Amino acid sequence: MNNLKATDYSSYGTLDFFDDENFIRYVLHPEEASKTHWQNVLSEYPDKAQAMEEAEGWILMLRAQKVYTPKNSAEPTWEQISKRIARHEHIAHTYKLPLKRVGRWASAIAAMMVIYFTVGELMQQGKQVIQSGYGQLRSITLPDASVATLNGNSRIHYIRDWRSDRPREIWLEGEASFAVKHVALKNRFQEADSFKVHVNGIELTVLGTKFNIKDRRGQTEIALLEGSLRIEKKGLSPFSRIMKPGDVFVYDGTQIQKEAQKIAAASQSWTKKELNVEGYTLKDIAEILEDTYGYKVTLHVDDLTGKRLSGTVPSGSAEDILFVVEKVFNVKIIKDKNQLLITH
Repeated sequence: MNNLKATDYSSYGTLDFFDDENFIRYVLHPEEASKTHWQNVLSEYPDKAQAMEEAEGWILMLRAQKVYTPKNSAEPTWEQISKRIARHEHIAHTYKLPLKRVGRWASAIAAMMVIYFTVGELMQQGKQVIQSGYGQLRSITLPDASVATLNGNSRIHYIRDWRSDRPREIWLEGEASFAVKHVALKNRFQEADSFKVHVNGIELTVLGTKFNIKDRRGQTEIALLEGSLRIEKKGLSPFSRIMKPGDVFVYDGTQIQKEAQKIAAASQSWTKKELNVEGYTLKDIAEILEDTYGYKVTLHVDDLTGKRLSGTVPSGSAEDILFVVEKVFNVKIIKDKNQLLITH
């Protein structure tokens, strides 16, 4: 490593070290010259110690990850279609029925079957949309064997044909919990190896992890349980953040909100049909009933606006939540189809 050049690291952050070829080489294949160089960097820029440590952790974690290999690609798909066509032609020529009319019908059916299978295969390469109904939990295994669990009234979409030469990308509306498969890295992180989630104008780059995203009423809350996560917004008012396990990030579409009281693990309680209501007001519960369960809620209890809940309540159904609300707040709930009136 005698070719290291003097660089101004004063503006470097974790992402810059993470993307620096010399730093990656030093972490993966440390040599005496490179050790000396980076020790000198640390001496000259002591405020960069945390950024360098975080970047080193990312690089080492990603190096150990298993290779992601997509099960399907366009070429095998066309090869399968060609084989089906050839098979149907073979059947049509080998098993001719004596009656011409029946033969014509058989050929027509065979042709329709070829078209059916061809269209079906092509559709598998298009856009996949998955959504959950009000009050429904839905778990999906993605093409790379990662798992997404949707809360009620939530939606994701992605392109079915996930290839190893470009990032795996998902777009989310609502709330979902993710357990993402590790991606493959030999010497460094590559953009094509990443798993990205797009939500509310920001982009999450996932480095093999477990996390929860809630996107409701223009506000996005991201809680990281395991691994590492990079959040980035481009365009107007850009920003970039790196999350560590236990971090909770809240963004309202224009600026980052402070949520020091949030506990990351609590954000995923809904996947177990429980709802962590620590610090929730009656208005917060009403919004959940509307967003997740599809009710229209009217509150006539102005004197209870300051009262807050604590602990965990069952959320397997809206009735479970309504029962707790009635008992804790001592209110009456009048239900008319999807309309709820909460009053004294």
